[in-house]
Amino acid sequence: MANKAILIANVEYLNLSRLDCCRDDVLAIKELLEATEKYSEIEIIENAEANDLKTRIRDAIDKSAATNELFFYYTGHGFQHETEFFFCATNFDAKRPNETGLSSTELHTLLKLADADLVVKVIDACNSGTLLVKADGGIMPPSKQGFKNLIQISSCLDSQNSLAGHPLSLFTANFRAAALRKTEGIVYYTDIISTLRDEFLENNSQTPFFVSQVTGREQFVEDGARLNGLRVALQKLSMANDHPSQPEQQIVPAATTLADMLAAAEAKVAKPELVATFVSTFFDNLIKRLSTAEFADFFDVEFVEHADFTEPTAKEFIIRVLSNEKRSDNFVTATITRKRRKRNPWNLGLSSALMSLYGDDDDFTEYQDLDLNCSMARTQLKMTLTPRFSTLHRLILVVTCAPSLEHCYAFEVATQHLLRDFGKFDIEGTEVTRRWYKFLWNESTDGVVTKISQKLGEVVRAHLQSTTVRLRKEQ
Repeated sequence: MANKAILIANVEYLNLSRLDCCRDDVLAIKELLEATEKYSEIEIIENAEANDLKTRIRDAIDKSAATNELFFYYTGHGFQHETEFFFCATNFDAKRPNETGLSSTELHTLLKLADADLVVKVIDACNSGTLLVKADGGIMPPSKQGFKNLIQISSCLDSQNSLAGHPLSLFTANFRAAALRKTEGIVYYTDIISTLRDEFLENNSQTPFFVSQVTGREQFVEDGARLNGLRVALQKLSMANDHPSQPEQQIVPAATTLADMLAAAEAKVAKPELVATFVSTFFDNLIKRLSTAEFADFFDVEFVEHADFTEPTAKEFIIRVLSNEKRSDNFVTATITRKRRKRNPWNLGLSSALMSLYGDDDDFTEYQDLDLNCSMARTQLKMTLTPRFSTLHRLILVVTCAPSLEHCYAFEVATQHLLRDFGKFDIEGTEVTRRWYKFLWNESTDGVVTKISQKLGEVVRAHLQSTTVRLRKEQ
């Protein structure tokens, strides 16, 4: 019996923000599965609308009748409606989720066609940690839903976001690392799950969710040594990224003394002059690329800079990313703390009382703290496109630089704001872009400048196009 895999990545959406890392996510999982030498068929589905997505899943399952293991992976936007989770197709519309998305219930119907001995679902999407069965009076144990054996690994709880990243999303990067941890012997799916639990143990903003109704002997790969080729390739890639401007033959041998190692590390870390030059070059090039007359007929453009984390639209995103990054300094304080609310369980119903004993997201208050502890003249760049016509929306782009000793973190958040009063717009707005980047201090930012400017252009053009369509219908 054959093992087969179906890998889905949605990067480009008609109505939702673009997710660039999903392309790298699916390629990383493909390389990982290929390294196991276990799968006879690996089907990749990218940027598919709902009808095409369902058809291609069905076709991939129908290619062969007898299946031992069916591995399903999805990276992209996720949507939760009541008790149902939806995989967002590229044409997803929250008002018509069943037609423009793929529900978990419908996916299970398709996956059952394979009649596989084991179904493994790995989902990297917001709100993906949905219980397979929910009862009216509380939570029931998850069911196999008609599968012989089932493993579901979700990147977060149904009330949380799954963080994107560069080049990989946080969860997919950790999933691959967990699969590569054991260098010899059998790697069980339970090993991967245990490692993921530990990696996210103190992460209050993203908690992977697991459903496992199996024997405990299900193998991801029969010998971890089989993955050595991938380990070596990733190690070489990591070394190349650490020394982007040095040919391989010029790499300096590893230091042999603590003093040598400290001196080598010191040469790469941030200095006030280096930070100022890096950020100024980044912001100046970005302003130059964004200062275009393309939209001058429709918007007034204004640039504002801050020496601190001032803009509210970017704050939560910065905190959630940096609180999960391992940094050897405290140039930026980014913390999330949760405190339990005081509740009297004897005043609650039985089901609610039981939930209060075990804890629930509603029992906690979340506190976020973000502070820039070092001096920077330029930290945030805000570009505001204020419409010259009341029918259009205001668009705001905030680009933030957050320093650490070894790296500069850059955050890109774009929001769209509706008119709430004459001459006044909503403060928070609707998020249309959210991405982050991680640079070495001697690394070029030219590629990211191009990405940010191109994405903003896409957002503005899409808004103008949708406005054109609406106005024509009203004529």
